[in-house]
Amino acid sequence: MAKDNPKRVYEAMFLVDPAVAAMWDDLTKQISGILTRHSAEILGITRWDERKLAYTVQRQKRGTYVLAFFTVADAGALTEIERDCQLTEQILRVLIVRADQFKVSDMRLQLGEDINEEVARKLVEERGEDVLVAEAAVPAAPPRPRPAPPTQTPGDEADTDNA
Repeated sequence: MAKDNPKRVYEAMFLVDPAVAAMWDDLTKQISGILTRHSAEILGITRWDERKLAYTVQRQKRGTYVLAFFTVADAGALTEIERDCQLTEQILRVLIVRADQFKVSDMRLQLGEDINEEVARKLVEERGEDVLVAEAAVPAAPPRPRPAPPTQTPGDEADTDNA
């Protein structure tokens, strides 16, 4: 990869019909297809939230937001990605912004388990980010509470029944 034309990181927010979002596998394949068709490497795609919209969009009052992070070398591909999204009936709106300011650890927090580890590692290496910081951002499972020790012994139960 040449230094004069580095891959840039972008964040895309897709607004889709909740009925389409219910078919999650088909939706992610469609979004992935649009992005990879224009030489994008997908860092991750995740369902963000379903909300009531402030105004109707293509006769829809509710919408599901889908968040995606991807890298692309040619900024001109963004225009083509947006055009393909506008031609797709399942995607109501799309907003793509540069996300170079985000570290991989930040993206990992937003994507959770939906992150593509191979692309994330490559991006960490290209950017020279601290690997320990990127891996430390993965939220650890909270410790399980320990069961309380029994307060009565088997011999004490007989004494309480007589009282």
